Amino acid sequence: MMKILFIGDFRPAQNYGSIATTETLQKLLFEVIDENCEVKYIDRRSYDRATPINGFIETHSLKDKIKQNIPSKYKNKYSKFKSIFKSPLTTLLRIDSLHIPYRLSLFEKFYTKIENCEILQFEKNLINWSDIVFINGEGTIVNGTDKFGIYNGGGRYTLFLAWLSKFKYNKPTCLVNHTVDPGNSDADEMIAYIYPELDFVSVREPLSLKKLNEIKVFNAKYIPDSLFSYIPITNWKPNEAILSQIDFSKPYICIGDSTGIRENAWQKSAKWDTYSVLTELICELKKIFPQIVFVDGFNGSHKIINEIIKKNKLGYVNLKNCNHNDLFYVLKSSELFISGRWHSSIISLLANTPILLWGSDSHKTKALYSIIDYSYPFFETNTLPIHIEDIILCSKDILSNKINVKNEIKNKIENISKQSYDNVLFIKEYLNNKKI
Repeated sequence: MMKILFIGDFRPAQNYGSIATTETLQKLLFEVIDENCEVKYIDRRSYDRATPINGFIETHSLKDKIKQNIPSKYKNKYSKFKSIFKSPLTTLLRIDSLHIPYRLSLFEKFYTKIENCEILQFEKNLINWSDIVFINGEGTIVNGTDKFGIYNGGGRYTLFLAWLSKFKYNKPTCLVNHTVDPGNSDADEMIAYIYPELDFVSVREPLSLKKLNEIKVFNAKYIPDSLFSYIPITNWKPNEAILSQIDFSKPYICIGDSTGIRENAWQKSAKWDTYSVLTELICELKKIFPQIVFVDGFNGSHKIINEIIKKNKLGYVNLKNCNHNDLFYVLKSSELFISGRWHSSIISLLANTPILLWGSDSHKTKALYSIIDYSYPFFETNTLPIHIEDIILCSKDILSNKINVKNEIKNKIENISKQSYDNVLFIKEYLNNKKI
């Protein structure tokens, strides 16, 4: 029996892209394997904190459980108590708590810890169990450096697990379906060392190939995001929660957020005021169509986005009332989707709804324009406040040429969707070679 380790099950991350991409990638994988293959998974929780030796059982993080168990009258005190531990005790204390190395020069030291049964025993056991390691890179290797100068944990986990699998346990290893735009020289050093030795590397948009070439990595291929292979469910009907937010008998425009907005301080972020800028944009869009629907990528957790929705009396959808299958049809009925979200924008294109995009936590949304050879301008996140008028003008132009724009999108997406099936090309070829 062929044993496949799937690293990067991002469904626990609870956002549209993480869930939809993982599901489509799994679908592609199960189209090429047979009953003689067994698949085991490492999910998103292992990227953020050390995995118990038998894997995660609980559905919420310890931090969430602590919050849930605090009586309301003590919550303010808890916030102050929590802030003590956010104070810079020492960089050394922060570094010593890591279960993933933050520099390439520390990889061997952390490998010794693994062999001494100190860390990553769950991962070690699964890699040793497997015949082949299949890593879904997703959005892990993007911008994000913390106040201690340490690159983001998701990216480091992806890179270290790829190194362990190939360099230390000699497993056939592929890293697929991801963006490479770390904005961090330590990550660049890891990538330049690891990628050339991997058996197969594919990035989900062409700008990442350019980035890899800049750091002298030339063995990667561009294969469109697996989400492009998404096939919508049939006979869809909106649930009551969605109907309470959207009047489908009237036209509407969908607007989304971005991982590049100011409140994500650990990411490369805009410096403008989120509330005032997005409210100004929404007010101008309401002059085109009074009904505006907010696609909330933060799922109700972002206070300022919540305030924007409430104060501007917007309908909204997020994972609490609308899964990614629902989102396809919400966007399909929309006249336009304006956002800084990569995966939601792909769903919009698959639904044949035109897009206007601004920046994210990497070059990925800009790359989406190059993928579909889009003729409309892309808006940089940092300069968005002075381009609201341009967004409105572009919106009006798209709406006045809607049939032509939709036809152009449809023709391009059909070919891109076919190419996305190659995200499991390495698995397919590996299994075929084993049968020969």
